[in-house]
Amino acid sequence: MSVITTIVGDRLYGISLRPQELAIYGEAVSFSLRYGPVVEDPSAELRQHFKLLVLEVHADLGQDDALAHGKPRKLQLLKCGWEIELATATACRSDTIGERDDEVPLLMERIADTVNELARRAVLEAPLGPDLIADLLQRYRAGLATPANRLQ
Repeated sequence: MSVITTIVGDRLYGISLRPQELAIYGEAVSFSLRYGPVVEDPSAELRQHFKLLVLEVHADLGQDDALAHGKPRKLQLLKCGWEIELATATACRSDTIGERDDEVPLLMERIADTVNELARRAVLEAPLGPDLIADLLQRYRAGLATPANRLQ
């Protein structure tokens, strides 16, 4: 049985973005989505807990691509992590906390807003539209986003 949590806050954890390349490679990208707790001591019983959602976008470059430098490789176009802070009424271990239905959608919305705002500032089209976010969330809910099975 999982413990009931309250969302206390959320914040940008980190971001790396290549907006021009993201615009260029647009359709030829793969996605990696990871979500899980951030803990220093898994056995510690706390009332304050953190989880992190990380979205990565890569382009597969052929050896003839100028950015590939003569050999095929992956180019990271985006890596954005957004953290959520949860509180519990009583102290507990992080592994007893279930996932709220609104956690991942909230964090995906924050990531999309952040990336799209940065693209807008670069005078580029928003790369993370509502249809793409809905698709990523659907794949996540289907169990395709796990540490062993990266969302592609």
